[in-house]
Amino acid sequence: MKTLKKIDLHIHTRASSDGELYGEEILKLAVKEGVGTIAITDHDSISEVQATMEKSFDYGVEVIPGTEIFCKEEETFIHMLGYYYELGAKPIIELIDRITETRGLWLKEQLKVLRAEGFYAEEEKAYEFSKDSPPLFSAAAYAVFNDERNRDNPLIEDYRKYKNPVHEMSVRLLAYGKPFYTPHYIPSAGEFIDAMKKSGGVPVLAHPGYDQMRVDFEHTAFIDHLVNIGLSGVEVYYTTHTEKEEKKYLEYCKSRDLIYTAGSDFHGKYKPDIRIGQNNISDYEIIENLKHRRDEIRGK
Repeated sequence: MKTLKKIDLHIHTRASSDGELYGEEILKLAVKEGVGTIAITDHDSISEVQATMEKSFDYGVEVIPGTEIFCKEEETFIHMLGYYYELGAKPIIELIDRITETRGLWLKEQLKVLRAEGFYAEEEKAYEFSKDSPPLFSAAAYAVFNDERNRDNPLIEDYRKYKNPVHEMSVRLLAYGKPFYTPHYIPSAGEFIDAMKKSGGVPVLAHPGYDQMRVDFEHTAFIDHLVNIGLSGVEVYYTTHTEKEEKKYLEYCKSRDLIYTAGSDFHGKYKPDIRIGQNNISDYEIIENLKHRRDEIRGK
C-alpha cells in the first residue's frame, strides 16, 4: 500500500552521541520533509524514544520505538536495529545498561592508545561531541580532529581528504577489528536478538551494504547464520545502497521469509548530506509487515 507520506525507520536524535537534535525537532523535520512514519534508532540508547512518541500526536507523525546497537558475531562487526520493543522491557534495558556502563573507562583507555600512537586527544573534547550521551568511537576521533595540536599532524592527513574525516577515522581505525580498537563490551548479535525478542521487539540487520561493515549476500554463510539464530529482517533500502544491492537484499529476504525495512540514517550535522526521508520510500506495507512480525514474536 502506497501512502502520500514517506517512511524513515533509521533516525538518530541527540541521545546518540553523534546525533544532534531532540526528538521534537526530528518531528518538525519529518513534517517538513513529508514523512509520516519514523523510528527513533539511537546508538545504544532508547532514552529519547518515549518523549518523542508522546509529542508525536501534536505533529501527526507515527513514531516506532527503535534502537541501533553495535554488535559483533563470529569476529564480524555489524550494526543491529530493533523495533517495537515494549517500553520498559527489562531485557533490552539491561543489555543497553551493560553496554554503556563502562563507556567512560573505555574512552580513557582509547585516548591513551591514540596518544601513544602520536595523536593529541583530550577527554574534554570527546565529551563536547557526545554531550550527555555515552561516548562512541566518533567521540574519540572528534577529540583528535578538534585538538589544535594536531593541525599539522601528518598522521591525520589521509583522513582530511574525506568529507567527514571524524567518521572515517572512527570506522577505519577505532571500530572493532580495526588497528586502534580498544577492547570493551560489545554484545554478540545473538545476545541482541535474544534481548530484543524477549522485549517483544523485532531484530533487523542494519545497512548490509555500508562501507567498512559489508555483509556478503553472494556467499551467504554469515547472513544465513544470523537468520538461524533469530534475525527477523534486513534494512534493504538505505541511503548509500545501490539499486543492485537493494534488489539482492530484497530477493534474499523473500527467500528466507524476512521482513525488510527502509531508513536514511539521519544524524544531523555529523552526516550533513543525509535528510530525513531521503530514500523517498512510501510503501506502508513495510510497516504492516513489521507489525505483523512483532505480533508473531509476541505470540499473538
